[in-house]
Amino acid sequence: MTLPIGIDLDQYQTQAKELLKEARAARPEALARLLEYRRSDHIKLADAQLVIARENGFPSWTKFKEFILFRNAVKALDSGDLPRLEALLDDHPTLIRYRCRIGAWYEKGYFAGATLLYHVAGNPDRGALPRNIVDIARLLISHYFDRNAAEYTIGLLLTSKRASEAGVALPLVDLLVKAGAKFDLNAPDVLSMPLLNVAPATAEALVQRGAKMDIRHAAGLGNIEALKSMLAERIEPALLEEALAFACIRGQTEAAALLLHHGAKGDVLVTPGGQTPRTALHEAANRGHLDIVKTLLANGADASIVEPHWGGTPAGWAEHGGHPEAAAMLRNFT
Repeated sequence: MTLPIGIDLDQYQTQAKELLKEARAARPEALARLLEYRRSDHIKLADAQLVIARENGFPSWTKFKEFILFRNAVKALDSGDLPRLEALLDDHPTLIRYRCRIGAWYEKGYFAGATLLYHVAGNPDRGALPRNIVDIARLLISHYFDRNAAEYTIGLLLTSKRASEAGVALPLVDLLVKAGAKFDLNAPDVLSMPLLNVAPATAEALVQRGAKMDIRHAAGLGNIEALKSMLAERIEPALLEEALAFACIRGQTEAAALLLHHGAKGDVLVTPGGQTPRTALHEAANRGHLDIVKTLLANGADASIVEPHWGGTPAGWAEHGGHPEAAAMLRNFT
């Protein structure tokens, strides 16, 4: 749907009052607008409000008002305007429970039906997080705590590039856990989540907290000492290939070379973090890690392998990722 222009509720209230005034003066255009959505012998403000709501794509004034207030709250949150956000929550207590299902991010996908709390993660990326984001999260929690929403927000935080870069992912997780959310530092893929989602600083912070690395995580973090220690033991070929994919995803050239030296190939289909099958070469190509692409090719990786989900070669993935030099190099090897 086409979203309303502006987020000032007062302007829409004013429009409704003006429409009511014109309708009572029997202005033809105003009466026509009212008759399209409402038939009444006694025109009231509520009738005019309904027209404004319907013209903006909402079934009722109440639904329209909730959405406008939500947009105001998100604007205050994104700008770090704590007093404005607090005033909105105090004046409209139901706002904290509102789930938005209108707009590009909110209608489908992982952010559909988002509450205000989801927004503290900066995932999806709507711009830099405000410096007082922890205080903002604390304010939201103080008004209402939904454990399910909090635990979902933890997942958003662990995979958030913005939260990772700002160094706030774990402080926010701590806040949510203190409020009652559950979080397992020892979950098998707790490190995979940030490493596969451009949030390496969060992965590093989790390791410092005691999260256990396996060979995939050591490769993704470029932790060469840990990687050497793990490679001293026998590693299953499939896990070796997945570790190489992690190194390629994170651009860890030395780790990739070490894994190749220990038998990884780079042209074996793997499913890092449960994703669709692809090779380590696909991953390096997609991200434009040219040095790793060269290393994999020099090691004999087959550049003609087609992943089954999209039907793409490494060259195709490089092209899609916006890396024409890597794409051209890969085509010379197919």
